[in-house]
Amino acid sequence: MGDIYSEIKIVTIPKMKVARYVIISPNPERDVMNYMNKWAKESGLLDIKDFSPRKIGWDFPFITKEQSEKFGLRGYVFAYSIPENFEPKINGAQLDYIEQDTYATLRVTDPHSNSFKNIPEGYHRLFNFVNSGEYKTLTWENRIAFEEEFDIDGIHYMDIYIPVK
Repeated sequence: MGDIYSEIKIVTIPKMKVARYVIISPNPERDVMNYMNKWAKESGLLDIKDFSPRKIGWDFPFITKEQSEKFGLRGYVFAYSIPENFEPKINGAQLDYIEQDTYATLRVTDPHSNSFKNIPEGYHRLFNFVNSGEYKTLTWENRIAFEEEFDIDGIHYMDIYIPVK
């Protein structure tokens, strides 16, 4: 198989309203995605005609050393983009905004063929890019790095985004 990583590019993502939730568990990505997929269906989000929500996630770093080391827990946030005027039929997700920002991004083909190798390598490539060029990650305050997963023609992809200036 060829390189599973695309070329790195710089993109600006406009401000978006999101519904998000965090779970701390041994498998937080799976757990929070299952929770939010159920929420999206029950909230009416998936019934909106001509709207395809983005699905993004990022690590939730606010866990204790004991949670991590003693119990093997990690945290992950998963979010659906939602229309500005969307009123969910149920509670259970925090509604918030992710402000417009500029990111270095790359695409990983079939990231879960080896999740704990492929995804960190994608981040590693992005950090090397921004630390060796004209773009720098100046501050992480009020900024997030995130992943977006999707399928195209039966192939699974993940785009990884890290903020730059």
